[in-house]
Amino acid sequence: MREALRERYSAFDWGRLSRLAIVGAADEGKRLAHLCARLGISVCAIADDNPARCGTIIEGVTVVTVDSLTQLSPDVPVVIASHRPLRLVERLRNHGFRDIALFMALQVMDPERFPPHMFYDGILEDLIKNLDRYHALSAAFQDDKSRMHLDAILGYRQTCDIGTLLPIVDEDVYLPSGLFIIRPDEVYIDAGAYDGDTIRLFIRRVGGSFDRIVAFEPDPETFRRLEANFISEHRVHAIPKGLYSHSTTLRFVGDASRRSIISEHGQIEVPVTSLDEVLGQDRVTFVKMNIEGAELAALDGARDCIKRWRPRLAISAYHRPTDLWRVPFLIRELDSSYSLHLRQHDAGIIETVAYGVAYEPNR
Repeated sequence: MREALRERYSAFDWGRLSRLAIVGAADEGKRLAHLCARLGISVCAIADDNPARCGTIIEGVTVVTVDSLTQLSPDVPVVIASHRPLRLVERLRNHGFRDIALFMALQVMDPERFPPHMFYDGILEDLIKNLDRYHALSAAFQDDKSRMHLDAILGYRQTCDIGTLLPIVDEDVYLPSGLFIIRPDEVYIDAGAYDGDTIRLFIRRVGGSFDRIVAFEPDPETFRRLEANFISEHRVHAIPKGLYSHSTTLRFVGDASRRSIISEHGQIEVPVTSLDEVLGQDRVTFVKMNIEGAELAALDGARDCIKRWRPRLAISAYHRPTDLWRVPFLIRELDSSYSLHLRQHDAGIIETVAYGVAYEPNR
């Protein structure tokens, strides 16, 4: 599979790659620029349309707007260092660039020179070693749409081609139509609430009619924004902790952004807890988790409430390659009555969500 990728992206193969342009000046763009400096690859330009990044300097290169790249020759290879690459691919093609690749492709093709982000670490090895599990997962899904999404996701992981995902993207993230009915007495758990964007989405979907919302956000600065955003809504209870398998303290990479994750290399310590400890025997009807790779541990810490209430589950399944099969299989292990579903909500590696829907609990 690596050899097939090298043929597909021949302009980016190590033996030919002497120069490139980078689109994306956030963490991954910076990391790529640092790697290029170390490897002796000339960076012709770095582009980003975020006004806060334009004009900054990375490895001696001043960040410009994406449209400014038209000043380059169209034969300059361009690497998109963003987890949301769809519109960027289209724009660069419209600008005439012939060789465009996602940073993902470099990491998958040549992981020694371009160490992978955790989203891509071992992504091809997972497909080979766990092929039987993917066959079993496809058979376990309740609907053909889930199988179609799985096929497209696996195709994307093999090819790093955004086009494989375009036919199947469902934009109703965490609340896809047709899977379940939202009722006016929901008790909604938002793990990884950020500043409340998905809470606002949920409130819009229920027309403001719900019982209560419990939101977990461990990043201190982001939590302050979350709390402030709902200070006048008494039904939203914000907790400044992460969700995990049990109560403890973990190290955290916190920068008040969506890149904040639990990591042993984190610069701050944050408290984490389990959903079972917080809820006790309290009712819950819907659980959403997007907690940067801690989903499996957090599901384990929600065993009691899942068995008791059988809430609908919307669990991110992309932070590590094996999450794609581990998350749904763990849902089924926690309660065998759950039907399993899968949806891809963005054209990229992110926003792959595993859904569990059980028979309605006693409400």
